[in-house]
Amino acid sequence: MGASIVAYWPGITAEQDHSQPGFANDDRAWGNWMAEREDDVAVLQAVADLGASALLTAKTDGWADDDVTWATPRELAQAALALRRAVEHHHPAVGCILASYARNANGVYPLVDEFLMDLDDIAALAAWAEREGAVRMTLEVNW
Repeated sequence: MGASIVAYWPGITAEQDHSQPGFANDDRAWGNWMAEREDDVAVLQAVADLGASALLTAKTDGWADDDVTWATPRELAQAALALRRAVEHHHPAVGCILASYARNANGVYPLVDEFLMDLDDIAALAAWAEREGAVRMTLEVNW
């Protein structure tokens, strides 16, 4: 199943929606991981324990803005960096996160490399959103 992930914030323009950076390695793996992790308490706790809770922000078709847990662009970028550092330093909590992500990984690159590329793409998307004036944002995934 394909997925597309975009930055979203209240008031985003159509031009901003269509001009944002994308995922270098395709959105599918991260998008499916966004759905998979919602039912995995261990993964949610590991992300939180690693100081990366902002990565859990999400929105999908049909969700009202009031249903979203928002993050600032800076929080999202810092969360991506925190999780990147945890992966690079082989933190024990990363194991369940990578196992969950692996279920839908693209398999073109080694698992860790693919995951780190997605984290880099999220950090770049957050930096772009901040430059565009977003004060709060989420990642919107649609299939």
